[in-house]
Amino acid sequence: MSTEGDALGPVEAWLEEIAKAAGQELDVVKAVLAEHGVRPQTALPRPHSLRVTEVEFEGVRPAPAGDHGSDAGEEGEPFHFQWKLGPGVWCLASSGKNEAGKSSVLEIVLWCLRGRSGLQRDVQSWLRRVRTEFVLDDETLVVEMTVSNSKPAGTVISKESGLALFSFDNAATFEELMDAFMLERLGLEPLRTQQKRPEGVDGPPLTGELSWPAYASALHINRSGLGHLLGNEARNALPTRLLELFLGAPWAATMVSAAVAQKLVAAQLSAAKARAQAEADERQSKIDELDHSLQQAQDRLDTLPDLGQNAVDLNASYQALTEATEAAGNAQRELAEARTQHDELEQQRQSLAALVHAAHEAALAKAFFHTLKPTVCPRCDAQVTQAQWAREDEGHCSLCTSTLHPATAQYDGTPADDDGLDDVDDDQELRQTLAQVQQAVETAAAALADKQGRATETTAALSQAQSALQDALARPAAGDRRAAELEVARLRGALDERRGRFDDLGDPAGLAPLQRDQDILKAAEKAAHARRTQALKEVLQAVQTDIVTMGRQLGLEMLEAVELGTSATLKVWKGGQHQPYGSLTEGEQLRLKIVTTTALLRHGIRTGVGRHPGLLIIDSPGAEEVDRGDLELMLQGLVQLTETAPQLQVVIATARGQEVATVIPADQLRLAPAGERLW
Repeated sequence: MSTEGDALGPVEAWLEEIAKAAGQELDVVKAVLAEHGVRPQTALPRPHSLRVTEVEFEGVRPAPAGDHGSDAGEEGEPFHFQWKLGPGVWCLASSGKNEAGKSSVLEIVLWCLRGRSGLQRDVQSWLRRVRTEFVLDDETLVVEMTVSNSKPAGTVISKESGLALFSFDNAATFEELMDAFMLERLGLEPLRTQQKRPEGVDGPPLTGELSWPAYASALHINRSGLGHLLGNEARNALPTRLLELFLGAPWAATMVSAAVAQKLVAAQLSAAKARAQAEADERQSKIDELDHSLQQAQDRLDTLPDLGQNAVDLNASYQALTEATEAAGNAQRELAEARTQHDELEQQRQSLAALVHAAHEAALAKAFFHTLKPTVCPRCDAQVTQAQWAREDEGHCSLCTSTLHPATAQYDGTPADDDGLDDVDDDQELRQTLAQVQQAVETAAAALADKQGRATETTAALSQAQSALQDALARPAAGDRRAAELEVARLRGALDERRGRFDDLGDPAGLAPLQRDQDILKAAEKAAHARRTQALKEVLQAVQTDIVTMGRQLGLEMLEAVELGTSATLKVWKGGQHQPYGSLTEGEQLRLKIVTTTALLRHGIRTGVGRHPGLLIIDSPGAEEVDRGDLELMLQGLVQLTETAPQLQVVIATARGQEVATVIPADQLRLAPAGERLW
């Protein structure tokens, strides 16, 4: 860090480094870190101590199958176990018998300490009552419970005050309450974790916490966890967290919380980017759809005639129809007039012809009757006398005495010179008139035929004009073109709006805040990691020296050097070869795990910064290829460690009781008789 950073103090320098790396204002950095629960931890809480002072339990063990000669009752054989302990190295041992109940005692102790049972199901079903007493700092606490059908129910009591701290009536409640209680009393924080979702499941990573039972794995070394240098599993970087616990590494909790928060934000950012991409794809799809619709609308508009030309064509059609209608009307009127004139002349001709015919007939009759000489009266049949006939000579009718026409005076039938002249003149005049009218009728008929042809032509022209108008009207009207233009305009506007909707927004999907948080959290993790790693490296060299020295004492004569990484990894150089911890034999792993744990405890105790509570439970340290001398050296090393740290307690279970008896004081050794069980 810079001189300016040193002058500011560790927390202020850390914040300044984050702000500079993320390119953000200091107030923004503080707000984001607070929002995600990332707090700087430079000063660690004081170390706490934990040791077991007594374990007691009782129950009923079923009689062995086929054993009918035992004194056990119908339910089985009752048992009771009690053991009081103190600081130093304590040992549960049997003489070559593996099923002596040693591991079960350790698991019962751990059950009461961590709230989670690791007992075998049959053993837990045998239990009826369990009581474990332990000292946490300066307070003696008692876990007392009954067990019915493997289900615990009981109370945790403070022996000093006599008060019940909490009670439970099932396994889940017991674990939950003990978890919260031990974290608070030991000044520990839950280990925030995250892990990927199952394959094929979308969403942010699954988050959780490794709480007191995970921390408690640092108290226990057994065969099942040999593959891990610290603790009994590697899930969620547990060995790394335990290394930090042993060494009291500053900034470790800050680094973890920042790392988890950063991964969560990264997952949210990734999901947001995916949503933004999906929205962009959907937006582009909508743009393509609108663009296609616009092209179709434009193509349709292009097929429609121009409004001006359409109007011209329509006006011309109306004009032609008007002219055709007028012409047809005029032709019909002229036709009607010609027909009327023709009909009138024809009627006149017919009348004149009748008159001419009548006149001719009358003349003929008159001439005929004038040649007749009446002999009797046509009225009364009286005889016409000679005297009457004589009057005709005088110019009077022989019947009525009326004056006769000169022509009638002749009785011989021969007319006079002027007889019938008037009638002839009249007949001639009628005939002339008839001839004139006949000529007029023929002229009118010709005119009528002409007018009829004209009317037919104008009617055809009218029909054609009407058809032309209908064709013009059938074309897309102005409203259709206007509608098409509006549709084109609407689609073009929608397309422009879609393309430009987010032009004025710098972060349409809301990615900027998430990106800012990720940058800040990543910078916070990096800065905390650098400080935590530097603090660990300053102490790991001394721990590595202790591991080599103690490893050689435990029989690893070829051990030349080790490198303990800040992620709880161990590289080993032995016999001129380099290999990782995981490639060693189980015996070598066991010894190195015990040695590494012991070296870390020794350093933590020596410096006063280690946060391991000082209780170490080791199950079967001699079960692997550890010879008698190496086992004794291992135990002597543990004893020496407890002598330098009086608050440290180590509880061991082994089937090599006769061998450990030479090292462990008799009052700290619980040794089962040969071939028998501890309980």
